[in-house]
Formats: sequence, structure tokens, C-alpha cells
Amino acid sequence: MCMLAQKGMSWADALAGPDREHVVKALDKEMTSLLSTILTELSPGDADYAEAVDTATPGRLLLDYKRSQEYKARGVKQGFKENKLITDGPDFNYYSHVAKLVTVRALVLRPDRGNRRLASIDIRTAFLQSHPYPDGKYKLIKFRDPLTHKWRYFKQSGPIYGESAAPISWEDTLVPFLTGELHFTRGDNELCAFYHPERDLTVITFVDDCLADGYTDDVNWFLDLIAERFDCKDATWLGPDQPIDFIGMDIIMTSDRIMISMERYILNMLDKLGMTKIRSSSVPINKPIDIDSEPLKPNDRRYFMTAVGMFGWLSNTARPDITYAHSRISQHMASPTESAMDAVKTCCGYLKANPNFVLSTLLHPPDIDFSNALNARSELDLNADPDAGIWKCFSDSDHAGNAEVQNKRRSQNGCIAVCNGAAIMWVSKVSSVAFAVPEINGAHADVSSAAAGIYAAANAANEFLHLSYVIEELGMNFPKPFKLRIDNTAAITFVKGTCFKTNLKHIDCRQEWVRCLRDKNIMQPIYVKTTENYADLFTKILGPQTFDYLRGLVMYRYKHD
Repeated sequence: MCMLAQKGMSWADALAGPDREHVVKALDKEMTSLLSTILTELSPGDADYAEAVDTATPGRLLLDYKRSQEYKARGVKQGFKENKLITDGPDFNYYSHVAKLVTVRALVLRPDRGNRRLASIDIRTAFLQSHPYPDGKYKLIKFRDPLTHKWRYFKQSGPIYGESAAPISWEDTLVPFLTGELHFTRGDNELCAFYHPERDLTVITFVDDCLADGYTDDVNWFLDLIAERFDCKDATWLGPDQPIDFIGMDIIMTSDRIMISMERYILNMLDKLGMTKIRSSSVPINKPIDIDSEPLKPNDRRYFMTAVGMFGWLSNTARPDITYAHSRISQHMASPTESAMDAVKTCCGYLKANPNFVLSTLLHPPDIDFSNALNARSELDLNADPDAGIWKCFSDSDHAGNAEVQNKRRSQNGCIAVCNGAAIMWVSKVSSVAFAVPEINGAHADVSSAAAGIYAAANAANEFLHLSYVIEELGMNFPKPFKLRIDNTAAITFVKGTCFKTNLKHIDCRQEWVRCLRDKNIMQPIYVKTTENYADLFTKILGPQTFDYLRGLVMYRYKHD
């Protein structure tokens, strides 16, 4: 994650250094924790010792130096070396869930925050607090002692970090507590969202991190009970002088705004990549990538992939402004060239110049005069639904605009959902879901810009429909039917079913995605000027003036005091 902490430090170097006493203390603390929870050490005379020597799964004792300037040791099983068929059985389900990032954004930037508070709490060594194995079941594990360099063998009575079964074992411990003892309702579409209707309290979980949103007394109720059930670190309450670091996303509050920032990550990223002195750029991508340029050498390929991975994290968290650049650059992961590396440098230059753009909404948005909007039948077409003025959904496509060979002239689809001026959900990708003919089982180029727009609208409608389910499970409202803003009039007439264009006859109107588009109880298309289509950010390379304008509609430049 490109943080300042040092990971996987050398035990030999650390023990030979001036901090040996602190390193040994960290090792003793971790071993004491493991022995007091899930491990029982075996000696040569014990019945299971010989079996452990032959079959125990190896583990590693890792040493880190945390940002809090303290050493931390952690015992981790090398789960990939474990015989899962024997230890867990043939039908064990290892799949577990974490909150989607769009869920985090929607909860933090909710439109009706008012006096609601946000607090986070981290459950300490959560996997070790999972339910133990059933009676009679145990596993065998071994660690090489960093001080003596000898193997130590243990019986293991519960999940440990690195074990393939540990995440789902923890989920099976936490979820029944939330739903059974605290009476939260678990989401069906977002399985890490938990809503308490009597308290109007929402909690989302990301492994051992919990983010609670509600009124002060109700959040305190949750924090007290979870800290009573599990060993937790102190909770952090969001306030003007107290940000929350939730899974690497900095949640910040000022006197009038709440924000999600990735500035700290960006600065660390640029330092790690050696890009702190790169030339600044006004846009994240400024030209197509030339695949005929020289291929990258092996070391440069690794560097390229690292950088693209970091761009992906930024794009997925709180930097939609680089999403299109990431989409274009990542298409060259298989065969990166010098031109693709230049695109990486351009994106780094853009982030260097603009690290402080955030997702943000006002804590107390100004009231909207819905009666005047209704009387005027403005572009919003509110139809007496106040949430329709809070949420705005856009769809766009760029018909065969990417001429790079690997793209095969597929159109780029983009969509975005904005809540009170803050981007909540966005997508930028080549067309890959809706097709003209059911028998076509792969994405294809289309000769019609209207067809490309229809495919983009279909993809966007599915994305927004899912978003609406998640919003409802968080205890909020999402307008239905939602208004889908499109700048292609032919696509709108097709969706409405008011005409039958000759160049659209190749689309089979019996397909389910077409029926979904034409279901007026779900979505209503409305026209928006191309210059006002926010989704333009995700479909094409834009000049600085257009890019700045559209970015300003969905993001906010946070100026530090």
C-alpha cells in the first residue's frame, strides 16, 4: 500500500541493531498472545510431537516497524503449504466478504448526514478471536525461533493469520454477533452492510475494521458492545481535528464539509516510485499510447506494473479523475512499451500537481426549492421525488475512439453517480456486457454510435440499479425511477421505444437488458448536453479546460489551513 512502515524486516539485522531489546519484546508479546489463545507448544515427549515434526505446516514470524514508531511481530501460517483437503475437508467454502469501496463512499458522503456521527473501531488480532475449531479438531504448525534458529512445534486450536480458512472463520464469528446479539439486518446485495432500523444505525465491516454511522448515543451503544465482546483498539470519532484512516482512505471533516482524501497515499506513492521531481501535467493522460514504440526491459516492466497497480488503487478509492487514464494504460499490461511508460509518467505528473483533490459534500447542503423546479419542468424533472435532485446519474460512450490495436476498436463506456456534488460510483471500461445478438459471446465493435450509446446505457443502468440496492441496505433512499442522463438522442429514442432506426435493427429487442432499459419503473432516460455530461471524464482523452470543468463537478480541491 506504499505506506511508510517497513514490512518483513530482517530479524538478524534488527536483533544486531541498537533496538534489540524492543525487537525481543515484540517477539515475546506475539508469542504470548498466540500461546494464550490458539497455540499449545509441543515438547519431544508429547504424543503429537513426532507427527508435528513430520506434518506440521510451516509458519513465519514477521517483523514490522509501524508508523507509530514501534516494532510489531506477527505469526503467520504459510497457508499455501497446508494440505487443505486433510485439514479443512473437501467441501470447505473459503470465500469471505469485505465491504465494497462504493459502499464506504456512499456511507461517508451520505446526503442526509445532519447531526449523524462517524466512528471507526479496529478489532485487535481479529482472526485469533474467531470461534475455535470444533471439539477434538486441531492443526499442527511450526515456527523457526528468530533467537535460537530452531523449530518450535505447536498444536493449533483456532484460525491464524495466513491460513486459508481464517477469513471466513472470522466472518462466521463476527456476523452472528452483529445479526443475532445486536439485531442488525445484514444486506443481501452488500453482505458487509449492517443496518439497525430501530436505531437508524449503519455499520460496514472490512475484515477487522468497522465503520459506524448514526447518532452519537447509538454509535456509542455499538462501540461499547463490540468492545465488550472482542478485544478492540480505541475507537476513533471523526471530527474537525480528528480524521479517520479507514483501509487507507483518509476521511476528513471541516466546519462545513466531509471529505475522502488520498493525498497521503499519493505523496508516498510518488516517493516510492521516484517521481517526486517529475514534470507536472494538467491532465492524467494527454495522448494515445504508441504500441510500436520500444518494449520495456524486464526491470522497467516490473516498475510499470507496480505503478499501474497503484493507479488502480487510487481509481478504486477516491480518485475518479484518473480512472480513464488507468483504463487506457492498463490495457498495455501484457506488452508495455516506452510510450506506455510515458503515459505512467504523465499520470504521476498530474497527481503530483493535484494531490489534494478529494470527494466531498457539504455537511449541511442548501435547501432545494422543489416546487419551482417542478413548475418549471427543469432538466432534473424531479417528479415530486426530492432524492432525484440529490442523486445524478450519467452515461456516455466513445464510439470506436480508441484506435490502439489491442483495443480492437471497441467503444469505451463510462458512467458516474453523483450525490450532492460528490462522486460515489463510477466505471470506465470497454464495452463488454451487452451485445446486439445473444449468440455473440464476446465484446465487439459496432458501426453505430447510437448502438454504442445504448450498450453504455444498458451497462450503466445495471450499475445504478445495483447501487440503489446497496443505498437502501445502508438505510438511505435512492430515487426510483432514477433519471439516466445521456447525450445521445438516438439512444434515448431507442430506450423509450419511440422510433425504430434502421441502423439499430441489428439489436434484438427481446433481450432482457433491452427490456430492463425500457422498464419505466426502473429508469427514465433524459437528454443532457455533451458539455454537461459528467461521464465524459471516463470515455475519452480531454483537453485541460474541459477536464478541469468536469472534474470540478464531481471533486473538490481541499485547501489545507
